Amino acid sequence: MYQDNLRLILKPLAEILANRKVHPNLITLLSFFLTSLGVFWILAKKPLIAFAWFLLILPLDALDGYVARISGKVSRFGAFLDSTLDRISDSLLFLSLMFVFRKDTFFFFFLALSLISLYLISYTRARVEGLGEDLTEGLMSRAPRLAGFLILLLVWEFLGSIWLKVLLVIYSLLLLITVFQRIFLAYRKLSS
Repeated sequence: MYQDNLRLILKPLAEILANRKVHPNLITLLSFFLTSLGVFWILAKKPLIAFAWFLLILPLDALDGYVARISGKVSRFGAFLDSTLDRISDSLLFLSLMFVFRKDTFFFFFLALSLISLYLISYTRARVEGLGEDLTEGLMSRAPRLAGFLILLLVWEFLGSIWLKVLLVIYSLLLLITVFQRIFLAYRKLSS
């Protein structure tokens, strides 16, 4: 449902970009560049500005694929580039938080657990797809992961580090549960 609503909102812009022959890989690169710039707001300990920045550029994450489909420029390399840059973006976001909270072992541990879980969630999908099945299900698929990250920024800004710790534990455990959920789903899909 989230994807359908987002496509409806992005459709006019995607059609304009496709008609102007903007290559979807260019949108992917722009999204990555803008996400990388947003990391500086985290490093500057400005979570509200970081929240607003990421909220504004979030649609770019879906726009590249939509433009690719409309313009008939869907490619295996485009999918690879998008997925790879998404992983680098995820790393930059969590590494920047790890740097900010580097002196707090609690924060560092749960941020590291979140980052490792993010990679495993993506890896399980890629590995299962490499074996010929789809695996997009899971408690913390891409949209909930991004929403959760944005909520972390808001909690940091408005409720401070104590509540951020509480939410970070919940967030990282949900990610870890999703890893095991995807392993179980992979077992069911690949065993039949």
